[in-house]
Amino acid sequence: MREDERRNGAMREHTSVDTTSGGLHDDLAEIPVVDPLEVEREKNKVLSEQLMRTQADYENFRKRSESRYQEAVRYASEGILLRLLEVHDNLERALESDFADPKAAKEGVRAICQQMTKLLELESVRPIESVGRPFDPYYHHAVAKGNDPNSPEGIILAEYQKGYMLREKVLRPALVLVNRHLQESQEATGIPSEDTSEGGDNP
Repeated sequence: MREDERRNGAMREHTSVDTTSGGLHDDLAEIPVVDPLEVEREKNKVLSEQLMRTQADYENFRKRSESRYQEAVRYASEGILLRLLEVHDNLERALESDFADPKAAKEGVRAICQQMTKLLELESVRPIESVGRPFDPYYHHAVAKGNDPNSPEGIILAEYQKGYMLREKVLRPALVLVNRHLQESQEATGIPSEDTSEGGDNP
């Protein structure tokens, strides 16, 4: 009797294990199979779309920036031109006025010159100091040489045309007369001489 019970118990246990094993296989069968290649393709598709949108945004930004730059360059001189028009208006008024009084006419021209000087200062343009200073080829252009024994060698004696700086850059060098004591300097430099000594004689 006991032997039969052991056999029946073993059969029930075996049946239970088989049932459990079959249920596990059924659960695994319900899990979808993921293709790694398909996953990578989907990722590449998303990245490609993002890249295309980024490229389109950059191209639009580049076109807008270029358009704004061209507009800024085209109208960069608008401010100074408006101020120049004010000077031009004053010159026209001066021409229309009566020049019977030379003193008044001179004062009018001086006022216009002062207006122009202020305009240049607003644009960071300033004159180059020349007369009485040592000659500097960066700021000055020697067009003639003089011979003044009372002034040091290389000192600028006169200015024929004023030079100007635009901030730290030479906008236009000054045209100057440079003092040279030695007669040989004319032959060495080729600069024409303009005698500034008394009596017009070289020392």
